[in-house]
Amino acid sequence: METQQTLAPGTTVYDVHGEKIGTIVKLNGPYVVVEKGFFFPKDYYIPETAITETDEKGVYLSISKNDALTQGWDQEPANGAMPDQVFGASSQAGTTQTGEYADQDTLTVPVHEERLDASTRQVDAGEVTINKQVVTEQQTIQVPVTEERVRVEYRAPTGTVTDEGELFEEGTIEIPVSREVVDVSKRTVQTGELEVTKEREQRTQKVTDSVRREIVDVDDTTDEAQRTKQ
Repeated sequence: METQQTLAPGTTVYDVHGEKIGTIVKLNGPYVVVEKGFFFPKDYYIPETAITETDEKGVYLSISKNDALTQGWDQEPANGAMPDQVFGASSQAGTTQTGEYADQDTLTVPVHEERLDASTRQVDAGEVTINKQVVTEQQTIQVPVTEERVRVEYRAPTGTVTDEGELFEEGTIEIPVSREVVDVSKRTVQTGELEVTKEREQRTQKVTDSVRREIVDVDDTTDEAQRTKQ
């Protein structure tokens, strides 16, 4: 089978079912080096004896993708030795694997950023102190008081004759006189009261801080990207 003109770097390799395996990156004697994977590429050394068909789209193998990737062809053959045979199932290969092969053409790259989360907590903002002091001051009040006074009035004689025994006798007449004095006493009265109320007031506070975020910059240096730029 003439395949050399098709087996060139960049040619796509398909399995027997038409599923893409990878791309030829170079020819290595009786092997074609197939690169599989986009983000984490890996080379497979597939013998030309496994190729059954070529066309304008690429080349096709005689086995499935899972069988091709579990034949142990991920190791470069020593001295370019040809394999004894191409196995048709992975159970006959030297490095047997079970299950379906995980395709590495797609890779999820997480992109992160930091965001601010705000919470409130009670802190001591100070205190309000109320001092009650005793102040002494002079106070004057007007108090009405009553006192007795003695008034002596002389009246003109009436011409009446008095008895002899009552005449010219010495003596003292005492007339008691009283008055009111002010006794000062104190009493405590309530002149008012202070009502202390603590209220909660809500306001909006602007909080500013530095946050980080990830920016993805893709630098494609492949030949295909260079041709696209031109």
